[in-house]
Amino acid sequence: MPSESTPLLHRHHTAMDAREVQRQRVATMVILLVLTLERLAYYALVTNFFLFLNKGPWEGPQAWNSLDAMNAVFVLAGVSYISALLGGYISDAWLGRFRTMVMGFLMYILGYILLTLMAIDKLPRAICGSGASFSDSPDIEDPSPPSSPCRAAVYISVTIVGLGVGTVKSNIAPFGAEQLNTANPQRTRTFFNWFYWCINLGSLVGVGVISYIEQDSPGVCKNGFFCGYLIATVCLVIALTIFVAVYPCYYIAPPEGSVLGNIARIIWEALCAMVKQCRYGRSENDQSPLHVEPRFLDRAKIRYGGSFHESAVDDVRALGKLLSVFTALIPYWLVYFQMETSFQAQGLHMRFSIHGGNGTNSTLDHASMYNEVGVSKFSVPAAWLTLFNQLFLIGAIPLLTTFLYPVMDRAGIRLSMLFRIGIGMVFSILAVMTAGGLESYRVFLWRTDNSSHIEQIVGNVTYNGVDISIFWQIPQYVLVGAAEFFASIAGLEFAYSAAPRTFQGMIMGLFYTMEGVGSLLGTSLLWLVSPFWLNNTTDFGNINENHLDFYLYFLGVLQFTTFLIYCGSLYMQRFSLRPIAMPRSRRRRRVGVVTGGARGAAGSPLIPDDLAEEDGEDIDDDEDENDEETEGDDRLSHHGNSQVLL
Repeated sequence: MPSESTPLLHRHHTAMDAREVQRQRVATMVILLVLTLERLAYYALVTNFFLFLNKGPWEGPQAWNSLDAMNAVFVLAGVSYISALLGGYISDAWLGRFRTMVMGFLMYILGYILLTLMAIDKLPRAICGSGASFSDSPDIEDPSPPSSPCRAAVYISVTIVGLGVGTVKSNIAPFGAEQLNTANPQRTRTFFNWFYWCINLGSLVGVGVISYIEQDSPGVCKNGFFCGYLIATVCLVIALTIFVAVYPCYYIAPPEGSVLGNIARIIWEALCAMVKQCRYGRSENDQSPLHVEPRFLDRAKIRYGGSFHESAVDDVRALGKLLSVFTALIPYWLVYFQMETSFQAQGLHMRFSIHGGNGTNSTLDHASMYNEVGVSKFSVPAAWLTLFNQLFLIGAIPLLTTFLYPVMDRAGIRLSMLFRIGIGMVFSILAVMTAGGLESYRVFLWRTDNSSHIEQIVGNVTYNGVDISIFWQIPQYVLVGAAEFFASIAGLEFAYSAAPRTFQGMIMGLFYTMEGVGSLLGTSLLWLVSPFWLNNTTDFGNINENHLDFYLYFLGVLQFTTFLIYCGSLYMQRFSLRPIAMPRSRRRRRVGVVTGGARGAAGSPLIPDDLAEEDGEDIDDDEDENDEETEGDDRLSHHGNSQVLL
């Protein structure tokens, strides 16, 4: 009988495994499709939102000036990323990832409906009344230009959209990884590679197709922004429908409950223990010459007199390490968000027509010439330059994942996540410095060569530019793409793999929140430097009399300084020595011996042999603790038998 039942049991397990594999495949493919549609909608908005406000969706003169439009884009991006922390906390503590994502999609769609109505001026006058005065009273001359009409409606809409974006963003990555239901790092890495690839595929369609519709209003679409926002809204509705329809295939992890209380109590208990030691000194049990001074959070552990288990305290310490890395990425995000703000402002003042020309009125003259010969003139949307960023990533991610990384693995060389983040910072410096150099040359031509001046009309706004092809911006977009490939992907992988399971959603939200901090700091930085470098507000939308190049150079210097601090902190973290607390009566006699025995490398002896024989128990405890630290560091840096570049 056993011999007959064994094949049946084997076939039963095989069938179960096949169904599980099918379930995982369907769930992950649907999540990646939903991600693609969501990113399409997001980039269709954020990429051209500067132009939407700068040209105005209403009939009449230009609506928002460049500085206010930049700040509105920063607010949209900032709320989107900062709300990710709230979305991660809600999913971890109360609702779970699935229900939290459904709630986020509903807010997302509501905000997009408001923007779609705004594009055709159908919002109630109570929140969007200033735009109506442009067309209702055409005979009344107002010597002062309009100041940001529909301000309340714009900020309400972008806040709702931002909350939806952040809620979805913080949960879709860990929810997709949970469907694999495996601890295999290779499968997890493969998922995240395709995850980031889908992000760029969605942004490619959003920028390449929908932004073109928004800017040029082709075919039957007379109002480009209305058509573009309507298409994005439909995509979000389809994404939500598909996401909910495949509910039976998902693996749903229950919420873990709030961990913020434990985090606060651990920090408070460690602080109280440290204050108590400073006031009363160490106990007699701590007078051993080899006693290892506990670190700050270790004072909350049970073995050091606290009331928390080792793993709970270690989870909080991991949160501190993650936060330090996320903070170092803030200047990188400042540069990254320039693609939606200053890079576009720069591109709108360059020649984005395929057919160039000279002269102040060259655009109008060439338009009449092309009409005579029956040739249509094609203008490159300013937002299309970000396509080179997406195309670079779409091509580079599969290439490096399937070819370069395996070759390096076989050669015994692995780039750790922290090392890749550093490489991304270097590319970020090169990108913003390249943009600054191009802007300096553009402004130089504007001020010294009147024959290079051109006028270009986008919608109902005339931009005074320089006869330099907008394609000269390609290098800075490609360099941002290279920085994104290393820093963004490594940061996302680091946030997921190094986060404790108990608050993984909150950590993922924290990662995106730091992006939002970078966006909002960009807003503050604009207001800080505007009196010096961006003080020309008499000609709305015109940056020719400003010093945008100084602003870009400043970002490059800030990123370079952060890169140096980042490298220094990694070096100190790798080669730092644990302090050994000596008794007061022996400290002066022993300190020279102990520090003299250190050789400055991991695993080097810090204590002479005679002291080691004197108290071997403390050494064993110290070695066990160091082994735990080494194991955690190895997990974060992919350390194995191969060479790891930190």
